[in-house]
Amino acid sequence: MTESSKTPYVYAAALLIAVLGIYLPSMGNGLVFDDLRLSDGTIFGEYGSLLQIKQRMLSYGSFVWIQDLFGDGWWKQRTVNLALHLGVVAALFALLKSLIGMARFPQEFEEQEHFVRSRAAALRVGVALFALNPVAVYAVAYLAQRSILMATLFAVLACWMFVRGLQTSRASWFAGALLSYVAAVLSKEYAVMTVAMAVPLYIFVRRPGWKQIATIVGVALLVLVMAIGALWSVYGHVIGRLFDPQSLALAQQLEALRPGITQQIYPLSILNEAALFFVYGLLWVFPNVQWMSIDLRPAFPLSFGSSWHLLGALSYLALLLTSLWLAVRRSNLWGLAGLLLLFPLLWYVTEFSTVWVQDPFVLYRSYLWAVALPGLAAIVLTGFKPRSIYIVGVVLGVLFGALALERVMSLKDAGSAWGDAADKISPTAPPNAVGRSRAYLNLGAYQLEKGLLTQAERSFATADALGDPQGNARFNTGVALQQQKKHAEALQAFDKAQAKGFSGQSLHYHRGESAFALGQYAKAYQNFDAALKAPAEAIEGGEKMQQLLRLRHAEAAIGANQFDAAIADFTLLLQQSPGNSRLELGLGMALVGKGDTARAIGLFDRLLARAPNPAAFYGRGLAHQRGGNQAQALKDLDQAIGMDPRNPQYRAVREQIATTKSQKP
Repeated sequence: MTESSKTPYVYAAALLIAVLGIYLPSMGNGLVFDDLRLSDGTIFGEYGSLLQIKQRMLSYGSFVWIQDLFGDGWWKQRTVNLALHLGVVAALFALLKSLIGMARFPQEFEEQEHFVRSRAAALRVGVALFALNPVAVYAVAYLAQRSILMATLFAVLACWMFVRGLQTSRASWFAGALLSYVAAVLSKEYAVMTVAMAVPLYIFVRRPGWKQIATIVGVALLVLVMAIGALWSVYGHVIGRLFDPQSLALAQQLEALRPGITQQIYPLSILNEAALFFVYGLLWVFPNVQWMSIDLRPAFPLSFGSSWHLLGALSYLALLLTSLWLAVRRSNLWGLAGLLLLFPLLWYVTEFSTVWVQDPFVLYRSYLWAVALPGLAAIVLTGFKPRSIYIVGVVLGVLFGALALERVMSLKDAGSAWGDAADKISPTAPPNAVGRSRAYLNLGAYQLEKGLLTQAERSFATADALGDPQGNARFNTGVALQQQKKHAEALQAFDKAQAKGFSGQSLHYHRGESAFALGQYAKAYQNFDAALKAPAEAIEGGEKMQQLLRLRHAEAAIGANQFDAAIADFTLLLQQSPGNSRLELGLGMALVGKGDTARAIGLFDRLLARAPNPAAFYGRGLAHQRGGNQAQALKDLDQAIGMDPRNPQYRAVREQIATTKSQKP
């Protein structure tokens, strides 16, 4: 019985509808974590030119090009991610169909009446389960991870075109394969090992002699060396090293657990990642969403004697050698299985290039490595009746789709993403599961932004208890206390944050604000001064932040009797914002404090002529009092009180002046 000509179209339509059902609800999702590069100028400010060769220029540049073509709207960018995912599914189907079609199945399978239909059904179900897999959500719905989508698409296309070139002997296919490989590497460097797959693919398709094998090995090695050389100029500083402050801080926590570990941390990282290879595979095969989040923190091995890490590393090596032997020596299903396993095994080598302490287990990276699974599933399912295969596919597809939709919803915004991650953090995990504080730290930051101050405090306290290494949790606790006007407690939290290593402009600024609120003007002035001198932290709005710091520095200077500094600050600010009433009031008060009453009175006169207000009357009253004109001072203060009768400071100062005047002979 032959297959209906409509079956491929029904399958494609059903799969398309299922994928759309999962990802269309994500079109309104907010930006999460790495997505913030899209709003802080990191991507839109530095990418978009094809004339500047740089890492990830195609994937990051695509955000700029899509916006230029179709305008603003994150849903438009998410649509591109979805289209790329569908492209990967189509390219993967084409590649696996070519490879499976060349493999020899057991004779008893091939003699079955339904063998061809069974093989087709098995491949369709395998590819569908990849398309609907919940783990794939972390590449598709996590907007900034377009880089892994594009790298996977071009890597799979490169392999398919290479196979087509071997089948047809047409140079155009090989040229397309090379261009796709370059595009894959320019999308994300994780695809660099794609060229290594040329060797097992060549052997599997052609079954050549050793001379031909040596030739293809030489060509592939040459291309690989050139690609690695180009990447080395960009990433050479991270090879085999701890490459960022957070990783260094986490390594110090490991050092405290086992002194001397930092001297062995690179080989231990390799051991860890080799073991985690099988955890990635397990999640794709058994996608338990309780084991998934945006931030997973497995334990880092403290020694080479860690049994499961050692077993995992030895298993990785054994699987690599076995797969290579099968791909070279067998053309049957075992050879196909070995070939398919070489895809993730060789691509995964990039995980061994640096020290992964900060992000040792990240689900979106596994999207590239998972492309072998549909082929392996097809091998297992082929031979069963097509109807049975499709029933299994529908049941698993519905289950996978529902779980994937749940994962999409977990990425709805920063609160849901980090809340989900925090829920997956085990409080009883061993201390070498470093970095568990980040989920609570980011959840607290979201709660703080939304004004959920009590919840934010709890999240920051948990982050601190889980070993936040650089004082971020304590600093943010201080900010939460500050927003509740608990300024004394906030200052204590800021001091604790600094003691744990937190520093920078934001620390000085917030400490200055709480000190100012408590009337500790000298301390506030010192901190605002330090904030002004510290390197700017804001990427966007940096100029406004500097102006705010200058203003608060000036206002604190008045309270600290640093009148010359206040006058200089207000004068500079007025050059940037002429006619600003708040700045003119501040300058007037600084002039009063210095004793330059004539200039202060003139400034207040101009302010009052332009727009009468109680603060200006109050300031002029102080200037008159300082200049000895008590009667005029009382008149101005009466005007201020009349316009703002609830201000206790105006009444207190008036009573003081009136008392002083009555005591004079």
